[in-house]
Amino acid sequence: MNWRECSRLEEVRQALAQGHWPDASAADLRAHVDLCTHCANEVFITTHLQRARSEALAAARPGASNLLWLKAQARRRNAALERIGRPLAVAQAFAFAVVLAAIVGIIAAHWHGLADRASSLTAALGDWGPAPIALGIGILTMLGCLAALYLRAERQ
Repeated sequence: MNWRECSRLEEVRQALAQGHWPDASAADLRAHVDLCTHCANEVFITTHLQRARSEALAAARPGASNLLWLKAQARRRNAALERIGRPLAVAQAFAFAVVLAAIVGIIAAHWHGLADRASSLTAALGDWGPAPIALGIGILTMLGCLAALYLRAERQ
C-alpha cells in the first residue's frame, strides 16, 4: 500500500469540485486518473457522494411555500385548540365528580328509607307500579348514549 499522495490529486479535486470531471477536464488528467489509484479512488468516492447528494435533494424537495405555510398555521391552530381544551376537560371531570358525589350523598342520606322500601317488591313499586324504574333505566341509557356520542365527536 502506498501512503504517498499523488502530485496531481489537488488538480483532480478541483476538477471534481467545479463539476468539470470528466467532460471538461484535460485528456492528460483523465489518462492520469486511469493509471493512479489515489486519484481513481478520489474520483470514485467524490462522484458517488455527489450523486447521493443530488438524489437526496431531489427526494427531499419541499412543497410550495404557501402549502407549507398553511400546514404550519393548521398545526399552530390545532395546538392552541388542544391547550384551550385541557381546562374544559378538567372542568368536565370536576363536574362529573361533583354530580357523582351528590348522587352518592343522596343515596347515603336516604339509605334506610330505601332499604325499608326495597324489602318488599310491592312496597318498592308502590302505587306507581314499575314506571319509576323504567324511567330511571331510560334516563341512564339516554345519558350513556349522549356521553358516547359526545366522546366520539370530540375525537374527530
